[in-house]
Amino acid sequence: MLRHLFFGVIWFSSFVCLYAQKDFSSCSGHVSISPNVSYDLKFPGKFSKDKSGVTHYCELPVVSNNFIWLQYKPQHKGTVQFYSHTSADSIILFVFETQSMEDCAAILSKKARLVSCEQRTMGDSVFQKYEVKDNFNYFFAINAAKGKTNGIKVRLDYVPLTEDGKVLKDSLMFNAAYHRDQPIYGIHFRDEITGFPVVARLYLYASSMIDGTYRGSEILMNNQKKLKALIKIDAEGYYSKDFTDYLITPVTHHDTIKLTPISRGTITKLDEIYFAGGLAVIMEESMPRLKRLKDFLLLNPSISIEVQGHVNEDGKHSFGAQRLSKKRARKIVEYLIECGISSERLDYVGFGNSHPMFPNPENDEQREANRRVEIKIK
Repeated sequence: MLRHLFFGVIWFSSFVCLYAQKDFSSCSGHVSISPNVSYDLKFPGKFSKDKSGVTHYCELPVVSNNFIWLQYKPQHKGTVQFYSHTSADSIILFVFETQSMEDCAAILSKKARLVSCEQRTMGDSVFQKYEVKDNFNYFFAINAAKGKTNGIKVRLDYVPLTEDGKVLKDSLMFNAAYHRDQPIYGIHFRDEITGFPVVARLYLYASSMIDGTYRGSEILMNNQKKLKALIKIDAEGYYSKDFTDYLITPVTHHDTIKLTPISRGTITKLDEIYFAGGLAVIMEESMPRLKRLKDFLLLNPSISIEVQGHVNEDGKHSFGAQRLSKKRARKIVEYLIECGISSERLDYVGFGNSHPMFPNPENDEQREANRRVEIKIK
């Protein structure tokens, strides 16, 4: 029933590695982070005096502007825990709350609310939980001793809550089953890890009676025929899924489709991308898959990717193979830019034949597997 998954996970790293890390030492250069995602950062090693204004809020000793600044804006009230692990002897963490339309200027002018000010040491494993409000800005300023360039792994765990303090499960019913005496087909979307409902967009093509685009976590419709459907599923914060020849039977039942949360650092294969033999020319039959990649990036504007090209070539890794794979990866990036994706979110690299899935391919299928395009979520 399943023909292909838009992104099939090939390799996973727990932490985001920001290879081209910007200067996060000032609040104005902060990184906007996503919840429940791990980041691998590095202190910039600043020596100059602190001018951030944080010393107005707390008596802990801040002697330099060797900071990492992060920002998060929750959509619902809830709780967050800020996890950190570093080889530095100690760090100081400041957590600030500002109004929705305020930013770093509120911290500098002493108008921000200090949520927490705490010193953490290398061996700490228990961390505070903070309450957050919807549509407020939260800034996390991490300070290390001057000149230190230690790495630090951080993660912000966020749990949305209802007004009465219960865990908020984002659900939406779309009921198009207008005839109770006819078979009802239901399709439900769930988070693969938590099992919670996920509001997703469903594109369904099978019969004029049920064709259409729907949005919800629970979708119901009448169906009186045995169908083989094409369905596409998109949800912000999740990998897209495509199914062809998806069987829908004319009896009352429902299917549950589990969606995988986006994991930064993941490398996934981009299926059905074809190039002219020996050339960096994208074949027309690749367009549906490239359009799905474009849609994925439009739906997830905080995601950046690296397009990785691979070719199948006998013998040792050669400069020619590396150059061809890089040109092919660049062609995909150029297509995405033409579709309106910012070039700042896109990077590309060519690995030639240095990372084959099958070092000694025995058939065309294995050679085709070596000749591939992969996407790294950054």
